[in-house]
Amino acid sequence: MPDPSRRLVHERVIVCRGYARDDGLWEIEGSFTDTKAETYGYGDGGAIPAGAPLHGMRLALVLDDDAKIHDAWTTVDHAPFSGCAAAAPLGQKLVGMTVGKGFMAEARRAIGGRIGCTHVIELLGEVAGTAFQTLHSVRTRRIAASREHGQAPQRPALIDTCVALVADGPVVREKWPEFATPVRED
Repeated sequence: MPDPSRRLVHERVIVCRGYARDDGLWEIEGSFTDTKAETYGYGDGGAIPAGAPLHGMRLALVLDDDAKIHDAWTTVDHAPFSGCAAAAPLGQKLVGMTVGKGFMAEARRAIGGRIGCTHVIELLGEVAGTAFQTLHSVRTRRIAASREHGQAPQRPALIDTCVALVADGPVVREKWPEFATPVRED
């Protein structure tokens, strides 16, 4: 139960959406907005009024069925420092990468640190998660097709990523029996 004596200081809103495109590709877009409940005067421009965006960024990825990035773009619509605008072209450095295991580490090397933007990296993690959810139907169809052709499907990357999807748990035994392991006694 929230404490009634609390007061809002900062709000961060992240919205991500995944789209199927008519050209067979997938487009994942995310937006990131920070606002303060009081005027913010610590940037290098004028004071930012309470409730106005302190940070406002957008990031979009265009992916194929294998989650390979074919196009990407970033916008910096609101920022407290004029130098933040330099983060806008960062998205293009993601083209050619594949959203999957090791993606965030590779992306941090390409668009993080001194040449990057902490907030774009944070948004990228959310966009990557949305891409994973958006491409779920592709992975499901591939597993079904492998089974229909009598081939062993590829092990879903989800297995052992959370308590519900442990290899020795009921979800994996039901959905992917070929990848289920005996129940462990810890």
